[in-house]
Amino acid sequence: MNRFRENIDEFADNQVVVESPVALPRKKKRWKKWFLRVSIVTLLLGVLSLFVFAGHQQKASKVWKVDIEVREMDGLFFITSQEISSLLQSKGDSLIGKSIQDLNMDALHAKLSGHPCVKMAQVYTTVDGRCVVKVDQRRPVARVFNEDGTSFFIDEDGWMMPYTGAATMNLPLFVGNIKEKLEQTSILELRKNHQWAYRSLADDIYFLALHIRNDEFLSAQIDHIFIDASRNVQLIPRVGDHRIYLGNVEGLDVKFKKLLAFYASAMKTHDLNQYKSIHLEYEGQVVCERKI
Repeated sequence: MNRFRENIDEFADNQVVVESPVALPRKKKRWKKWFLRVSIVTLLLGVLSLFVFAGHQQKASKVWKVDIEVREMDGLFFITSQEISSLLQSKGDSLIGKSIQDLNMDALHAKLSGHPCVKMAQVYTTVDGRCVVKVDQRRPVARVFNEDGTSFFIDEDGWMMPYTGAATMNLPLFVGNIKEKLEQTSILELRKNHQWAYRSLADDIYFLALHIRNDEFLSAQIDHIFIDASRNVQLIPRVGDHRIYLGNVEGLDVKFKKLLAFYASAMKTHDLNQYKSIHLEYEGQVVCERKI
């Protein structure tokens, strides 16, 4: 009996432990996850090192070319590539040949953004040593003529732009008793000062121009706008030998609705050329004056 027990114990000691077949795939999965994580970390470190190296190489390089792109607006340019180049590069301080790390990108951007014809500007450098400049122009909604013959634009955001002769657009022209000067701040900001708004016609012109621009019929019909010494507005249309008296620029929605209703009725029953004037300044009615 004892001999039998010894044999059993010896047999048990010599047994080989066989792992469960489920444990092997689990180990393989853990190994694959570990390998994937190490690979991703290695790749990220490599990419980061490449960017750091490229950044050092870029800063050490010099500008060999300035690429300027002015995004056109209906084929028109209010500021040219040559003007931008002159703005950024003076004779004694050219960007060409300058080390990229010595460029003051904030100062260059501020120079461009400060130009009255520039709405938005981008300035950046490339790995191959180019300085890239991209400019969006302001979009005017009116052209204003002062009494002294000077002229300027007002853009859709209320900024004044000098007239340089570089472009012409089909815009409503404001003339008459106008004595405005170019401002370096948006009309929307300036009109918060009630004294400025009381003295200036610029905000009246801006809101009237926007109203005309946003209406397809009015933008096609209204050609000139005359403002008298009392700040009353006269519209001179393209079709019809008459003037439209608007009064002041308050209640524009109501006044133009009356005008459109009158046109719709008059064009069916009358010839517009028989009218000398159309008055919209009276509340609740349209008053017309016929030619003699």
